[in-house]
Amino acid sequence: MMRYLMVILLLGPATCCLATPTIREEPMHKLPKPHYQRSDSDPDWLAYAAQFHGHLGPWAAAGLRAGMTARRAVDADGYFDVDVTVEGPFVKPPRSCFLDGLQVSTGATLGKRNLKWVKAEQVIVRIENTRSGKTAEVRPTPALLKLLASIQSRPKATRGKDASERDQHDDHDDHEDHGPQSDFLEAVARKIAAIPDKKILHVTFPTSGE
Repeated sequence: MMRYLMVILLLGPATCCLATPTIREEPMHKLPKPHYQRSDSDPDWLAYAAQFHGHLGPWAAAGLRAGMTARRAVDADGYFDVDVTVEGPFVKPPRSCFLDGLQVSTGATLGKRNLKWVKAEQVIVRIENTRSGKTAEVRPTPALLKLLASIQSRPKATRGKDASERDQHDDHDDHEDHGPQSDFLEAVARKIAAIPDKKILHVTFPTSGE
């Protein structure tokens, strides 16, 4: 009898432990997984932008390039020595994705309040180096606008949307299936990322009269 009680006492805690469900905790350092498969030719800055934005899209790539060019134009390090105001038709995706690319490449953010968006028809990025006072304006060239327009003229599935929604192409719709539309958008984004600055962006320096 004593031996039987000892067996129960020894096995009891173990049985309770086995019955306790295991809770899987996500590591604190784990970032969200973007809808993006990195190509061997993708530079680090493009991959970083895709991680931030969630996928590789043309408008985000355009904002990325515009911000890089603007920051170099005023000799700024970025993040805390820039003040950026961007004008453009960035009410909703895909055009508003331009703002994410701009945040990545300038370091100016909505949270730090050194990035401001003004609704307008034309795209203009105005940047100031807050240390030196040097300013510049960056505008897309017709070549860049043509590339961005190509994603809106490409046919796509409507998925039951009404006519007003179909008029505004949204490049976020195909993330989940990585279909041909996603491949096309990534190809356009990579092209925008690779073209030399002077072919897709025009820089002026208002304070110097250039």
